[in-house]
Amino acid sequence: MLDREFSLSFIPSLTLGTAASTKGIKRLSKAERAEMSLPEEKKDILVGILLGDGRISQRTPTSNSRLMYAQTAVKHKEYFNHVYNIFKLYCAEGFTPKSKIILDKRTNKKYSSVSFTTMQLPCFNWFKEIFYVLNVKIVPNDIYNLLTPRGLAFWIMDDGSRHGSGLHLSVYAFSTQDVDKLMFTLQDKFKLRCSIHYNNRKKPRIYIFKESMEDLKALTKPFFVKEMLYKLGL
Repeated sequence: MLDREFSLSFIPSLTLGTAASTKGIKRLSKAERAEMSLPEEKKDILVGILLGDGRISQRTPTSNSRLMYAQTAVKHKEYFNHVYNIFKLYCAEGFTPKSKIILDKRTNKKYSSVSFTTMQLPCFNWFKEIFYVLNVKIVPNDIYNLLTPRGLAFWIMDDGSRHGSGLHLSVYAFSTQDVDKLMFTLQDKFKLRCSIHYNNRKKPRIYIFKESMEDLKALTKPFFVKEMLYKLGL
């Protein structure tokens, strides 16, 4: 999970591996790119990881969008591979994930990071439109309908952490209004008992109470990667 409290920087000289060069790789035509779509299942997952560690970017205001995704915990490599395999179809032919060393400037500690980036495709444009305002990530106004149990599972695998007998969801990057949207969705749509906790840096986290953990497990466990079940206390 990428902790949004960290001040992170990449250390190019310590790069462990890089993506394969795109030189000589067949590029898709405009028509071929337009034909690529996201099935509903992948849309659900994309919503979940965009609430977490995923991001959508555009190189220029008129270009198509691309998905960028990274994990910093080595122990989550199986989960990263799972997400990568879901979106591998949208990566350039011959692409391989990149590994880097990241420096946390706040603690001066180093972490390994693994990431992938998809091609620029029209199927990601809508997600760029609803999840970003002036390139700042937001929670879409329609998150109540967009977030499904599958998406919730991926959000937890990205940004969830056990806290006592309950669970924290990191929402450091979002505004108070955005956190309220997420709280309402969890409480009203999924019937989970929640509150907002603040860490010692006054950053918000959504806390799901012990009383709702069994309901949360029933909703999300079918979509969990085995190595991440510890976040549900399993």
